[in-house]
Amino acid sequence: MDTSGITARPRRQRGFSIVEILLAMALSLILTLVVSQIYLGSKQTYLLQEAQSRLQENGRFALQILAKDIRRAGNMGCLSIKKTPVVLANPTPTITPATSIMGYNANSDIISYPVSDQTYSKTNWTPDAPDIGTAESGKLKAIAGTDIFTIQSAEPCGGQLQAQVLGMTGSPEVSIPSTNTCSIQAGSDELILSDCGQTEVFRADSVSPIKITGKTNNTLDHFTYTHGVDAEVMVFHSHTYFIRMFNGEPTLYRRENTEITPTPQPLIEGVENMQVLYGIDKDPTDGTADGSVDRYLSANNVPTPDWANVIAVRIDLVLRSTGEEGKYLTSTTTTACDGTAVTDQRLRRCYSFTVNLRNPRA
Repeated sequence: MDTSGITARPRRQRGFSIVEILLAMALSLILTLVVSQIYLGSKQTYLLQEAQSRLQENGRFALQILAKDIRRAGNMGCLSIKKTPVVLANPTPTITPATSIMGYNANSDIISYPVSDQTYSKTNWTPDAPDIGTAESGKLKAIAGTDIFTIQSAEPCGGQLQAQVLGMTGSPEVSIPSTNTCSIQAGSDELILSDCGQTEVFRADSVSPIKITGKTNNTLDHFTYTHGVDAEVMVFHSHTYFIRMFNGEPTLYRRENTEITPTPQPLIEGVENMQVLYGIDKDPTDGTADGSVDRYLSANNVPTPDWANVIAVRIDLVLRSTGEEGKYLTSTTTTACDGTAVTDQRLRRCYSFTVNLRNPRA
């Protein structure tokens, strides 16, 4: 039978029904929500782990920096810090060996949250907080409720004498290895020439070589003692540690007080609070010292003569997560350190450590 003339009947096309479309959309939405929750959960976990790692890292850095500086407080070479050095430098430098560490206790150890810039006032601390110079950059602007402390020490820098330096000889030349790292600035840096018999404090009129050439930067044009090759030249440093705001974050700062224009430098962000106690080696009943801590006192309770008997420092730090990503990482409403109320839900961690001063005290 010839069917060539018969036209095939087209098949009827069928689309998705409205029910099928709604069901597909619902399943897609559920799948999208599940994937989004997984992503958000993973992101939150990442942010939490990142914040914990950063807190641990910042805490470790703070411990290393503070402990290193505190251990060498009062270093004057092999000579006891209690033996008064001969001071040639003019004007009189900041060196006070008997108080190689000095603290300033916050009148309240409770700080307001969230932490923000606060007007600096010396009377927020006992004794009055230090404030060197009038330049705005040199002011502490420390956060009220946080402690402050200052450390003095001579820093070795490879300045071992290569030749004897004769006392009472005008315009003495001090020879040290060219490989030294002293970075001396003529006329400004406070230098120490020290051996186990005597320490002399001076400023160099010239650096290459180190010389005293007159009475411009010193009261004499010579040293008063003869120093052999067992002596060394060291650069004196005085560091003040405190907490203030930097780019919206509470930050551990250090100021080099011996600079002509002291400028505080930010060290570690997220350091929110610092409380310091000082270990005194002096029996409160008979005043004897046996080389061990008899009591820990806050700075406002340390009698002025007893700063020379500080042999240990105990520090409590509060660190927090930083930046916008550091918020909303915890539901905790109080700090784990002192129970102070917080509202920003940042991650916080407390660090406590004790550091012994290594330098001879007798």
